[in-house]
Amino acid sequence: MSCKVFSYLLSVLLIAQIPINGISAGTDDNEIDNAPEYYLLQGVKVYPADRECALLGGLCVHHSDCLEPTTNRGLCPANKHRGVECCYELPLRPAPCEQHLGICMNTCAEYLQRPGTDCQGGQVCCVLV
Repeated sequence: MSCKVFSYLLSVLLIAQIPINGISAGTDDNEIDNAPEYYLLQGVKVYPADRECALLGGLCVHHSDCLEPTTNRGLCPANKHRGVECCYELPLRPAPCEQHLGICMNTCAEYLQRPGTDCQGGQVCCVLV
């Protein structure tokens, strides 16, 4: 076996051992063991989506963080005790540009600009479309 082939096989084996994002599921019930409690999007805490909310295209967020809630209440039952409801529209809050799904750029169309807190040197946070 040549050195290149051996190196390639070794690198494939090493990469296969790296856990993806550190999330794993239980073997008995296939439930996610160490899923994060929430993630941040546009400076808003977004909780794991319950099926009912996801089917409507909504996000599970605290009711005070929602600009346009769904007409039905209780679509996020897993986090109801936290005041979480299904929401269609989130407010734009200052947050790192990555949370706005954008990058810092020198120029950007005004309708794509978001309040990024980590852009420096006159750059603006621009949503990637």
